[in-house]
Amino acid sequence: MVRCQPFLIRGATLVDGSGGPPVVADVRVGSNGRVAEIVSRPGSLAPDEGDGVIEGGGLALAPGFIDLHSHSDLYSLQRSGRGAPVGDGPKLLQGCTAQVFGQDGMSAAPVTDEGLPDLAASIAGLDGTIEARGWTWRSFAGYLAALRRSAATRVAGLVGHSTVRRLVMGAADRPPRPEELEAMQAAVDRAMAEGALGMSTGLVYVPAAYAGIDELVALCRVVSRRGGRFFVHVRSESDRVVEATREVLEVARRSGVHLHYSHIKTAGRSNWGKAQAILDLVAEYREGGVTVTADVHPYTAGSTTAAVLLPPWMLEGGHEAALRRLGDPAARSRARRQLLSDTTSWDNWWAFSGGWDGLLVAGASRPGLAGRRFSRLIQEAGVEDPRSQAAFDIVFDLLSACQLDMSLISFNNVEENVARFMAEPHTGIGSDALVNPEGQPHPRLYGTFPRVLGRYVRELGTMDLPTAVHAMTAGAAAAAGWDGASRGQPGTGHHAPGSLAPGAPADMVLFDPEAVADRATYEEPRLAPVGVERVWVGGLPVVVGGQLVAEVPPAEEEGSGLTRTPG
Repeated sequence: MVRCQPFLIRGATLVDGSGGPPVVADVRVGSNGRVAEIVSRPGSLAPDEGDGVIEGGGLALAPGFIDLHSHSDLYSLQRSGRGAPVGDGPKLLQGCTAQVFGQDGMSAAPVTDEGLPDLAASIAGLDGTIEARGWTWRSFAGYLAALRRSAATRVAGLVGHSTVRRLVMGAADRPPRPEELEAMQAAVDRAMAEGALGMSTGLVYVPAAYAGIDELVALCRVVSRRGGRFFVHVRSESDRVVEATREVLEVARRSGVHLHYSHIKTAGRSNWGKAQAILDLVAEYREGGVTVTADVHPYTAGSTTAAVLLPPWMLEGGHEAALRRLGDPAARSRARRQLLSDTTSWDNWWAFSGGWDGLLVAGASRPGLAGRRFSRLIQEAGVEDPRSQAAFDIVFDLLSACQLDMSLISFNNVEENVARFMAEPHTGIGSDALVNPEGQPHPRLYGTFPRVLGRYVRELGTMDLPTAVHAMTAGAAAAAGWDGASRGQPGTGHHAPGSLAPGAPADMVLFDPEAVADRATYEEPRLAPVGVERVWVGGLPVVVGGQLVAEVPPAEEEGSGLTRTPG
């Protein structure tokens, strides 16, 4: 069993995640990695023999932050020696010690041997890739177990709607037959019995985009019976965002499920004025008895797989079918016409980003593309008219050359609305960050939580410190239904994050509230934040002096015998 050296933090300002007023306190952590004592009379706790002592004067101590919308999924399986996994290091540096995976309808399980190649290709742009021999699981339980043997943060997972649809009916653009719907319901039920906190969907992503409201209601009734959550990327975040919001609120009303609205926003300049309409609509349904929570990221640009640039019909039938259409001049011409003119039948990322100049390559399997604006790539190819077929063909060629393994950054939001949604009492924080280890990721991969504390708490006053910490800790755990029970997996040692109280796991972040800030930019996205002094997971130090320690064990690891000092 992993054990830590007992230690004492003296005189820190305790912001415990409850939303209550901060208190200056001494906190003792025991050798079992749990909080042993909290005393609000600084100096009253004396170190026991063998205790390390950390002076917390002038610093804030909070529970580790929870990323409600993470895309580190497969990257949390990529370790190099004892260093932190590729997907976890950037989060730990921010004070984030827990992540919710399986977002936007895409989870890495359940899957069959036959369906694995298509599922792996479909989630690569969002959730990463691993070697085929590393994909040792087929069930959701097996996937969670693999994650928890590797991840340096606490891990929870959602089963993906698109993943379940692929499992049962491939990438077909049609309603499910009755027996297919029953099979999807059974797959969701099984995944939740094996540990899933709920189901996610991404109604802009194929094949979930092909689903109607009756299918969503039927699946969500299963989630509701299990007490789970329905995480949603709505069908439109732009021109039809009000209608798309009403759709998922109706799903929640009809099924009784707890709806969690992922990265709530109104995208595109022409839609920024719709933010209040969204808030009013959510309030109307909440007053009517529907349970709704949400998350937001603290940036005006979003990021996702570049496959969203293609109308849904181009992706029907799976990965290979999409690549064949990308090589068809008639299909390219049809896609261009739709991108130029259609902003209502699907969520047109090209349009709400303001065209190619509002889109940046974040990651790509082809070298030399990451960090470049699509408009610049088109100009360098000698094409002057960005709306011409030749311009669109440049992008289609790049997508084809990368086998659709490309991600992008879209500039589409305004800070006033980010702050407005963030200030809602039922809203938490999700990074929505793609890892892009070989590319140029969105700065939110390294900056999300410090940016909330620095920009939105200290500079803008969007909310006070206790409220922000609550939103990023206990409030986030409640929104996700992360209650500490390992669903269907008793005895795994899995713990609920988000609280700082005697008996709780010592997942903690010590930061300077007057200095904490993000430094990552779109030009230099891998700059670590400042002001995050120390981070612990289960009482073991993972960040000291703002730097990752050399050896970061799995958060759920047992039997390693690893012991470390506070350093």
